[in-house]
Amino acid sequence: MAESMDYSTEAQVRRISADFARRRARMFLAFACVEGPVLLGAIVVVYVLKLVDPQFGVWILLAVALLSGLCLSALVIGHARAEQQAIRDVGGTPFPPSGGPTF
Repeated sequence: MAESMDYSTEAQVRRISADFARRRARMFLAFACVEGPVLLGAIVVVYVLKLVDPQFGVWILLAVALLSGLCLSALVIGHARAEQQAIRDVGGTPFPPSGGPTF
């Protein structure tokens, strides 16, 4: 409870980071819930119902995977930018300097 009353920049940055971590987890879960059925549907159309020649169907599956990867990348980049902007808005630095290597 004491931390929720702390209005220092560090405390605000921690709250923003925690909030965005929760949002990021929900985003990944929602994306997986949408992408799974889309890929499953493409596989069913190509290999089970055989509405498309399997040699051509591989390209359809590749295109679906590529488009979903691009969408996920755009979502992640947009989310990271929003988090950085929120941290900047409270006066913090999105990537504070470190004392050495981070690996």
